[in-house]
Amino acid sequence: MECMNCGGTYDVIDFYIGEEKMILCADCRHKLVAITSKHKQGNKAGRPSLGETKKVSLTLSEDDWEWIDEKAKGNRSKLLRYLIGQEQSSEGRWSNDACLGYAILAAEKLGYSEKKVQELVVAIYGEFDRKSIGEAKDTYNQSSY
Repeated sequence: MECMNCGGTYDVIDFYIGEEKMILCADCRHKLVAITSKHKQGNKAGRPSLGETKKVSLTLSEDDWEWIDEKAKGNRSKLLRYLIGQEQSSEGRWSNDACLGYAILAAEKLGYSEKKVQELVVAIYGEFDRKSIGEAKDTYNQSSY
């Protein structure tokens, strides 16, 4: 399930406000509660605002705009909220250090010697420069693991 506000997928639930179905992640639910209690919306029609609306002018290459339009599927605002949410979330960002940390934890759990753990870390670290994230993901998805 995807948050209808930011497009996030972490801790998303669906619920009703009156007769309107809402699908929000924890962060957007928190913002909704803060805004609703701050402004005491009462019986106003429409969806409560999840923030302040500002207009932005953005200059990008044609290729970038094509990518945005392809990903946005007609809703650029939703895509931008999602991308901002991903950037602000430590869960949404790639981290070589976190990847190596997971590898170390798993190797230690399997009883690898310190030398073998070091060899594994060096080998993985070397692949960061040789393979893209997409290639690494494909390798995993196509493996028998």
